[in-house]
Amino acid sequence: MDTPTPLPTVVPPGVPRPMTADPFAMWNGLEPQDWWTDSEPYSCLAPEKDTSPWIDAGMTDLGGSDPLSLIRFYGNGSYLRFGYMGFGGCTPMKKYPDRTYLDPPVDPTYYTLGDLDITVDIARVPPDAPGWYEDDGEREIMTMAEAVNILNTHVAAYFGKISEGRLRMRFHAGNDFKLEGEGSPNDVHGQQMRLAGVMDCRGKAADSYPCDLGAPGGLNRILLTDVTADTGGDAFNGAARMGLVGLREANMENLVHEIGHGWMMWPHSYAEVRWDEDEDNLPNPYSNVLDFMSTISYLPVPGWHQDMPSTLAVNRYAAGWIDPEEVALHLGDAGTYTLQPARERRGYQFLVISSGRRYAFTTVEVLDGRNPAYVDGYPVVYDPSSPDERRQFRYDGVLVSRYDQSTGTGTNARFGPALYDERNPDFSSAVNRGYDDFSVMQDGEARDIGGGVRLEVKRYEDGSYEVSVSGGRVAEFTPWCNIIWFEFGEYDGGCALYEGG
Repeated sequence: MDTPTPLPTVVPPGVPRPMTADPFAMWNGLEPQDWWTDSEPYSCLAPEKDTSPWIDAGMTDLGGSDPLSLIRFYGNGSYLRFGYMGFGGCTPMKKYPDRTYLDPPVDPTYYTLGDLDITVDIARVPPDAPGWYEDDGEREIMTMAEAVNILNTHVAAYFGKISEGRLRMRFHAGNDFKLEGEGSPNDVHGQQMRLAGVMDCRGKAADSYPCDLGAPGGLNRILLTDVTADTGGDAFNGAARMGLVGLREANMENLVHEIGHGWMMWPHSYAEVRWDEDEDNLPNPYSNVLDFMSTISYLPVPGWHQDMPSTLAVNRYAAGWIDPEEVALHLGDAGTYTLQPARERRGYQFLVISSGRRYAFTTVEVLDGRNPAYVDGYPVVYDPSSPDERRQFRYDGVLVSRYDQSTGTGTNARFGPALYDERNPDFSSAVNRGYDDFSVMQDGEARDIGGGVRLEVKRYEDGSYEVSVSGGRVAEFTPWCNIIWFEFGEYDGGCALYEGG
């Protein structure tokens, strides 16, 4: 019998690595921990569908928990995705089959419909604290009341707009605390959790487990630090961390991006194209300037723009902001569909075309309107018919994207532009710089999107588009990335392309 191969995962000190024979045995053998929080009404069970529009049409069902079998969060009944406690996702414990911990709920709209109350904590970090990237000792001066007011006035209002009132987000004052100890980033999370009554990390080493892994899921808390150099952010399952500098500089895009990860479970959206097609390097997850779940500008655009473009249609659908009847399904060899601009309730919001694989499909939608502040006027897109073979990026029209949950769900789904211009001798780097708009189709244009399927679009005066599909029912594309840990997709392991917020 072959010796099991250790798996490349992160585990707490002193805990043996899981093995392929039963990679989750150590977690199933744990007694309940005092820092676990009850996760009702979470559930890992997603019942198999007996029928769906795809099955009725004699096609492969796309799998999922919603009426149209599009969005799944767990699907195959396996354990979970990689993240907190060694994992993040759906973690059934054999000892406690009626309970899961620290996991996103099975209902993808758990955080995104109705009232969502988020508590705001602010950490005041000593000027000489170690471990803060590029920290020059400068600190942001903003009161809790000011921070909460900014978030409610601008961020909550923006989500109310793009959800059309289906999500009612409100921020509330939490703990405004001066950091104790040496003031490292690990200390911040430990003290935040202690003050929130979740876990007590006092007396433990800075690299102790679990205090070094951030907040357990589902707490609905946002942590703001006053380190001026803390310009980024990260988020996980009902929690987020970012700098007060983002509020002072009105970096709206960064705030809604991280909240999109942490509460909406939306993935980054970008094309799976390596920087150099001949090298073993990574795609750039911030290369899609058509979605704030990637980036919608080449440089940050300061200001509280309520007319900033919303996220793309399949994200809004997963959030429950687009109804099933507003989604057109391509179930025949040919069809014509009229797609409406975002939030127009006159018909279809987007079109779905099967890839022939479960959990993976192509989406077609009309792009949201764009504030001129988010329009780059430089000629960056390759076009051999233009002067110097370059023209401006096109931000309006019909966008063709791919959505692939076959190797990950929620924030680990792969999502991004489906097409790019391979005529460009530098197409790999162009795609990763956000300089390729070949997935955008304008009036009168046509594209082949895989498997012999062809799209043609026609624009109407009211801003809607007619999309004609010909050449078959299935637009094939291969999985966009390799699963981690396990072969053949047995476990929902996600993708190892990028580790970041």
